[in-house]
Amino acid sequence: MTSSFKRAAATALFAGMAVIFSTSTGFAQAEKRVTPILGIVDTDLLLQDSLAAKGVRLERDKYATTYQNQVRDMETKLRAEDQELAQQRGVLAPDVFQQRATAFQQKLADFQTQVKDKQERLDYAFQQSMSLIGNKIMAVSGEVAKAQGINAVMARNQLMIFDPGMDITKPVLDKLNQTLATVEFQNPETLQRPADPAAAAGAAPAAPAAAKPAPAKR
Repeated sequence: MTSSFKRAAATALFAGMAVIFSTSTGFAQAEKRVTPILGIVDTDLLLQDSLAAKGVRLERDKYATTYQNQVRDMETKLRAEDQELAQQRGVLAPDVFQQRATAFQQKLADFQTQVKDKQERLDYAFQQSMSLIGNKIMAVSGEVAKAQGINAVMARNQLMIFDPGMDITKPVLDKLNQTLATVEFQNPETLQRPADPAAAAGAAPAAPAAAKPAPAKR
């Protein structure tokens, strides 16, 4: 996962953390002007080093390797077909050659579309799994904060300067690994996306499977 994706994911998932935890005490406490006790969570680190996140990236890489091999094999076949077609230019009737050339160009375009679709499906499956981890990070951060008497939590990448004693990343990471060691990575080939025809026609997209709080497989 690139650093830019991590920053975007962390911003989308955790931008409201301080608001959530600071307002969860209700209006009655707000009237008492509760003194904020702030905790800091390094969401980038959690999305990188947690057991669940590592497992998700490993599954993504397995699919990526399979796709790369498939693409390489198909490219080899297309190059051979292109060379064969070029050799037939002088022996085939012009109209026959044109038909075969047009068919080859269509095959090439279909191949490029398939490659793009596989990449988009893989990216979507990855994002779905990481979203499950992000939701769990927010829940665990709230539990750790409550246990430590903290009433507001912010993501580390939202701050430039803070006291290291405010950082609760380590207990959050430990609890996250205990309660969410793995997350199922759905098969990109069968995972429906919002833009898929079936989903657009009103069919509900396949819901992400529940995370399994089991020992890490890797």
